Amino acid sequence: MTPKRSDHSEAQSAMTHTVRADYDWTAIPPSTAVIETVAVALDQEPTEITPLYEVIDPDALNTLMRSSDPDSVDDELTVTFPIAGQSVTVHGSGTVVIRPAKAGSDID
Repeated sequence: MTPKRSDHSEAQSAMTHTVRADYDWTAIPPSTAVIETVAVALDQEPTEITPLYEVIDPDALNTLMRSSDPDSVDDELTVTFPIAGQSVTVHGSGTVVIRPAKAGSDID
């Protein structure tokens, strides 16, 4: 799975893009998907960004997301947290959305 930027303007910095990626939670752990998608959003290697365990328990995220019904139409289960100046939203359906943190927020 290669996450795709939803904003196609290459002149903008990676920090101004929203990146959305869809995953199959039975094939890839949500914690791994988050790191891969954040790395794409920041145009960095996964090892260069803040470790996920510093902002959220990766095992808890994996357990929670994998316990949801991936075929749920309304996609009600979501977890949102900050990492590396980005706002990450993980959906129970397998979607990971990375957005730049809003100015003035408490995100690192």
